Amino acid sequence: MTLAVPINPDTEARLSVKAQAAGVDVTTYVAQLVEREARRVTVRELSGEIAENFRRTGMTEEEMGELLEREKHAAREKRRGRPFSE
Repeated sequence: MTLAVPINPDTEARLSVKAQAAGVDVTTYVAQLVEREARRVTVRELSGEIAENFRRTGMTEEEMGELLEREKHAAREKRRGRPFSE
């Protein structure tokens, strides 16, 4: 498939620099980016029902990350026999 995509000059220049650093032409570089993005698995695809349940909580990903980080540290401290404090 061939696509024609309008790209602003600044973005084109940055892509050219990155393509050159990768040792490929801009068309190949952008095609690789698109291919990689198309193969990326979404959270919903990966976790199915879990993702839906998370969405229902209303939490942001950052809030969930912070909660999980706190719980991880609390579990480690409990396992070591020490109280957890933030």
